[in-house]
Amino acid sequence: MKSTVDDNESNNKNHYSNNLTLPTFFHEHPIIKSIFAGSVSGLFSTIIFQPLDVVKTVLQDPRNDNKLGLMNATKLVWQQESFFGFWRGLSPSLARNIPGIAIHISLTQLINSYLTKNSETSMAKSGLAGFSARCITVSLLMPFTVLKSRTECGQYHYATLTSGLSGIRSSEGWKALCRGWIPTILRDAPFSALYFMFFIKFKNIELFEDRKKPYYTFGCGLLAGGIASCITHPFDVIKTTQQVSKDNIPLLDAIVLIKQKYGLMGYMNGLSLRILRRSLIAAITWTIFDKLTYT
Repeated sequence: MKSTVDDNESNNKNHYSNNLTLPTFFHEHPIIKSIFAGSVSGLFSTIIFQPLDVVKTVLQDPRNDNKLGLMNATKLVWQQESFFGFWRGLSPSLARNIPGIAIHISLTQLINSYLTKNSETSMAKSGLAGFSARCITVSLLMPFTVLKSRTECGQYHYATLTSGLSGIRSSEGWKALCRGWIPTILRDAPFSALYFMFFIKFKNIELFEDRKKPYYTFGCGLLAGGIASCITHPFDVIKTTQQVSKDNIPLLDAIVLIKQKYGLMGYMNGLSLRILRRSLIAAITWTIFDKLTYT
């Protein structure tokens, strides 16, 4: 005969299992939530916004006409490979962004939680969390960043990811797989620091009664992404200049090359495309992240 204690334990287990919703599960397992949100965001945002990245890379390639312009860059991609040309470089982009966004958002949350363990959140701590997480992520996935830039510019053609990576290594050496690491770090780490700082700051401003609404999170992410993109964009142009070349162009030489070919405004090539893409990706990522918790 079952005891009353056994019946109560059974009822409690059934009650717990019936009330274990997906948001509850993710709330109790923040790392899984971060990985899931980052992976989902990385998959869909990369597929949707890849054309913006392709046109931006073409605009920034110093081998192209210095008066190419947005419309002509778009036409050039169409002339080279028609419709599917706007999705060239998709494989290395997915290989970089799916794990990259997942790793970055997870590390950002972990580092931020550690820094604010016994104190309140501050812009400085938020910025340090974003900066540190991005440095690690960029370094881990640098070879895919190089392969992505080369494929997007339309001057290189690789059958697969492995053949592309092995081809670069065999013809140019291992160092070529990390080409542009310094400007990439100078672009992405400050971007993530600035983005997370502004994102947390905007979210803490009580403009609406419920700051947990998806549209509020999305708006904060969009605004934070736009500001961070504007500040860090010159390093995006320098990074592309180094990575699309088979020659090892030193950082200072790349800076001079851009100035000579385009003038000072050359450091802003493709800015509108990057603002649109990076802001939307960041906004979507953090909206999904919050939605998994508060739904």
